[in-house]
Amino acid sequence: MKTTVAISFAALVFGCAAASAADLPMKAPLVAPPPSSMSWTGCYVGADAGFVWGRSNLNIPAYPFTGDINMDSFAGGPFVGCNYQFASNWVIGVEGDWSWMDLNGDVLTGGGSSERYAQKWDWSASVRGRLGFVMPSNTLWYVTGGGAWAHLDNALFTHVGAPNSTTVAGTHSGWTIGAGVEHALIPTAPYWIVGLEYLYAKYDRVTYVCSVCGPVNFDLQTHTVRLRLSVKFP
Repeated sequence: MKTTVAISFAALVFGCAAASAADLPMKAPLVAPPPSSMSWTGCYVGADAGFVWGRSNLNIPAYPFTGDINMDSFAGGPFVGCNYQFASNWVIGVEGDWSWMDLNGDVLTGGGSSERYAQKWDWSASVRGRLGFVMPSNTLWYVTGGGAWAHLDNALFTHVGAPNSTTVAGTHSGWTIGAGVEHALIPTAPYWIVGLEYLYAKYDRVTYVCSVCGPVNFDLQTHTVRLRLSVKFP
């Protein structure tokens, strides 16, 4: 008799507990956050604008003279590139760019008639590889480096009260390295991307022969900070 009562009481308790549990609200299942909606794989085109500053080291063996010409300018132009995203968050790519600039300046050489040597550089270009890491917010941090070229529009001796030397011009090759960050404003096709980039470039020393004093040789080093706007297609 006691056993029967105990079994009946236990069944009543468990039945009430089950009924109460059924009335409780169900917890939402745990769901992993969605992956980044932006794929960086694909090609893009864009334009940049910013500021460039640099230094050209000048050497005139016949004097002898060595000095620096410091210059700065606004700069900007188009770029194009392609990326490939792998291992979820890593991105590799290649990019080419061309930039207009107006780097010009001169230095007093110490020659007769208050002689100065002047330079003007009017464009630069580069072809670079890129390696980056994508954050969950559709932001890409990257490093970049490769070959670079700068065009010397003209260089010449200027004199006070005496004829100027003939103009020389040419293209200097070199290398560049830098880093940047990009963010997808619209993470659906077509993807609009804004960015900020810094580049350091060093161009080879080249020797020119002027009409006044024979060989003159100089190089060029630049720093560039620029804003970027591009569109990437699927």
